[in-house]
Amino acid sequence: MLENDFNSPDFGEIMELIQQYEEAVKANSTLNFSEEDFEKIIVFYQDNHEFKKAMTVANSALEFFPFSAEFLIKKAEVFAEQNHLDEALDFIGYAETFDPSDVRIPLTRADILLFKGMHDAALAEIERGFELAQTNEDRCELYLEKADVHEDKEQYSEVISALQNALKNEPQNEEALNRLWYAYEITERFDESIIFHHAQIEKTPYSHLAWFNLGHAFAGKQNWEKAQDAFEFVIAIKEDFDAGYICIADVKFMKEEYAEALDFYLEAIRLSKPQKELYLKTGECFDKLNDTPKARLYTRKAIAADPHYAEAFYLLGEIYKKEENWQQAISAYERAVKFNKENIDYLLGLADAYLQVEELDRAVALFEQILDSDSKFKGHWINLAAAYFEMQDYEAAFALLKEAELKFEGEADILYIKAALYYKAGNKHEAILSLEKALMLNFDLHQVIFDLFEELADDPVLLQIIEQYRD
Repeated sequence: MLENDFNSPDFGEIMELIQQYEEAVKANSTLNFSEEDFEKIIVFYQDNHEFKKAMTVANSALEFFPFSAEFLIKKAEVFAEQNHLDEALDFIGYAETFDPSDVRIPLTRADILLFKGMHDAALAEIERGFELAQTNEDRCELYLEKADVHEDKEQYSEVISALQNALKNEPQNEEALNRLWYAYEITERFDESIIFHHAQIEKTPYSHLAWFNLGHAFAGKQNWEKAQDAFEFVIAIKEDFDAGYICIADVKFMKEEYAEALDFYLEAIRLSKPQKELYLKTGECFDKLNDTPKARLYTRKAIAADPHYAEAFYLLGEIYKKEENWQQAISAYERAVKFNKENIDYLLGLADAYLQVEELDRAVALFEQILDSDSKFKGHWINLAAAYFEMQDYEAAFALLKEAELKFEGEADILYIKAALYYKAGNKHEAILSLEKALMLNFDLHQVIFDLFEELADDPVLLQIIEQYRD
């Protein structure tokens, strides 16, 4: 698929130029194009990853303009894009003999050296480029290249510095702004980002990307109100910027304002070519609003966009779980687990669904797997003990709870679970001992036993014991 901007005012002109070129090649006619036209054709093929065609055009251009550093640089770029790095360096060297003052030569050489993992050499080329740079645009490009080198080394403080300098030269450079919020986010330097982007907005108040980055900085600090205000400025400035709508929706989702979040997600879908994540968030909103048919619809849209999307299959399982449609839930959870075998939530969902349909062997096997993966979480011990109990393997259930009681010493909920299971198993003496010990540790948690077995809430013996420990 073409990567060129279909909305660009020059798109029709470029496509006409490409058509003229390809017709001339097909007819074996003379290529009567200017240097500028040849460059546009090469860039078009580069943008669309048609590197063999790009190289052919560069070679043709050099036949007409044999002393052009421009087309030697283009050949070097195309070689680099095909990972022919030594050849790329050779052609940059040739270009330098024709025009040693062209800033694109150290810039391109730095890019090639970066591909070769030669970071120090790349940085040295960039510094040489600064000596040649005549315009703010050149300096901005060099700082962006410098950011590339530091990003490859995961030196994000240096990435931030380079991007800031790029913006000093071109305050509205979209690439620098697009990359800056991520660099701030990965370093969690949100306060610095807020200060920088406020200053940037003072210089360029209608920069939707500066407002966008400011919103991300406030979101990083979980200041949802200010984040929302910033993102609202984004879409006020650029009404068709779908990412702004998604970010407002995300903030409203965090604030549990699901109906409003849904409106913004749906608007983002209208404005964009939706990705799987956007469909999934929309499905989650419908799920939170208990509109299960639409929740299923948008979750299936996410799956259609990526048939291996484990998170979407998990959400589909959760939706079916709400409806107590256990077989469909199992089918969805199984797909989620198939695509991500280590995710505890997916395993728990499937194990619980197996319990509901009394496939106890499968449920126990999963709960054992979960406990093996994460023995630090108390709930995994309780789940497995309850599963053993459902299988009537009381010995295994109580042995596990005894072990859990030692591991989580002083945790009353383990004792409440133990009391409830003993009571259901008919061992009322042990049940009462565990219950009294739990009540002394934490009276407020006694509801746990009724959550596990609702019918125990009507048992007069248990109720009497609980009342004795009420303050």
